[in-house]
Amino acid sequence: MAQLLNLSDVRGTMKKLLVVMLSILCLAGCGGGGSSEMTTPAPAPVKEKLVGEVYSSPAELATSELKVNVGYTGNLATSRAIKAAGMASILDLLFMAPVADGQGNLRSAIAPDTEQKLIQYANDNRDLLVAGARVLITDEVFADSGDATDSVVALERQLAALRTAVMLVRKHLPQVSVGITASPYAAQGKPNTVAYILKAIALADWVGTDPYWYGDPANIQYLHEWSRTFHGLAKQANPQVETLFVAQAFRFPGWDLAIFNSFIAEELGYAEQYDGIVFFGWQFVSEIDIDTAGMYFPAATKQLYRKYLK
Repeated sequence: MAQLLNLSDVRGTMKKLLVVMLSILCLAGCGGGGSSEMTTPAPAPVKEKLVGEVYSSPAELATSELKVNVGYTGNLATSRAIKAAGMASILDLLFMAPVADGQGNLRSAIAPDTEQKLIQYANDNRDLLVAGARVLITDEVFADSGDATDSVVALERQLAALRTAVMLVRKHLPQVSVGITASPYAAQGKPNTVAYILKAIALADWVGTDPYWYGDPANIQYLHEWSRTFHGLAKQANPQVETLFVAQAFRFPGWDLAIFNSFIAEELGYAEQYDGIVFFGWQFVSEIDIDTAGMYFPAATKQLYRKYLK
């Protein structure tokens, strides 16, 4: 009887060992067992870089020579065409931009009907105001300081007005990404204005800069230095801010072509560090002559933009 009990115990033990061994094999085959190779997380998907163009009409989407995934326009029909084309849109809310106050101080107050305009815009354009949609509320902040001496008093008035505009957009359109742009010419030789541009960036979700060259060789080094450093300065002011480089795609016929080509080549190199690039002037050139547009550039100049051409 004792021998039978011992044999039964052995058989039971063997069954248990067999179950344990099978469990271990199953875990190894199914990726379990604590293998560091199997538990390494997959790399995060690479985010597509934002590349955009400034448009004035829906027709320009079809005629564009640029490979883009976002469009900016002040025309709502064009904004809807951009959305229909499967691209992201930067919406024009420049009616939010501060205006002159009662004492004639430029960009120092919000127009009395601004909030009502914003509410109406929100009601009329719900289809465009999707979560994450970028909106531009002021262009070239502090470009008109109203004081050539770089006055902190004038800059503080303008910053307060901008802060009010940002507050109103966040109140009525909390889902959007609020943006501003900054011009290097507004800051040239004005350290206080530079400091206030950085304060404005701290209020925004995205910031663009437009270092256009207007034919004066004396400005080239300053513009290059601005383009080279602005992205980093913006990130210091607001680590979460999205930076957009507004690239020049227009040229007046009187400008030296060789100098222009050299300038653009270097600028496009600096643009690589920014979170996105938006081209102005390839088709739409606002109030300047259409002959200045990038689509009419000579072949050698167009080649400078080849990375972004279809």
